[in-house]
Amino acid sequence: MSLLTTWGYTLTEINELPDMLESSDFNDLTAGKYANDKRVEPDIAAASAAVRNYCGWHVYPSEACQLNTTFYDRRVGVVYREIMIQLPAAYVTEITSIKIGGVDHEDYVLETNGMLRIFNVEWSNVHRYTKIIIDYTAGLPDELMYAVKELIAHRVTHALASSAGVQSETAGGVSITYNAGWVNSARATALADDNKEVLQPYRIQGVF
Repeated sequence: MSLLTTWGYTLTEINELPDMLESSDFNDLTAGKYANDKRVEPDIAAASAAVRNYCGWHVYPSEACQLNTTFYDRRVGVVYREIMIQLPAAYVTEITSIKIGGVDHEDYVLETNGMLRIFNVEWSNVHRYTKIIIDYTAGLPDELMYAVKELIAHRVTHALASSAGVQSETAGGVSITYNAGWVNSARATALADDNKEVLQPYRIQGVF
């Protein structure tokens, strides 16, 4: 069971990603205003995908991951080197293993921003490239998901209300006022600038 993601790594213990917000949680956040609306679940799925694509990784839940990469080195005569790899995740909780050329490697440091520094990697004067497999655990747990869940509820509520021509409304803990441009953009995937500000801490380096 595994899932090759569009972000360049594999989730090794699941074959599909769950939505970031349950419909029951959405109903709680919106005081049940859209409890019988059949558009809610597909809009939650769409908004979840938009958040993941903007952040550049799966974000949620915390799952076992594997990155397969190849490091090329054209330098000659260097016996050992340091390799820097930006893991495709903003919340890595564990490095399970690092294999370099099929051999376990334990000399590394993981920085808080997901940057992995691997030390004392032996240089190959035969191939000049090294296959690296990194197994790690990454993803936000439920207790750190409230801001993202609220954002998705906001996007879905916006989509549902905008498609009906509503200018502003309040439902439970979600209050929204739409300008003319946003009223005409009813997609659950249309992340506004303030949405992107909320998501900035969960976005990996190198995603633009």
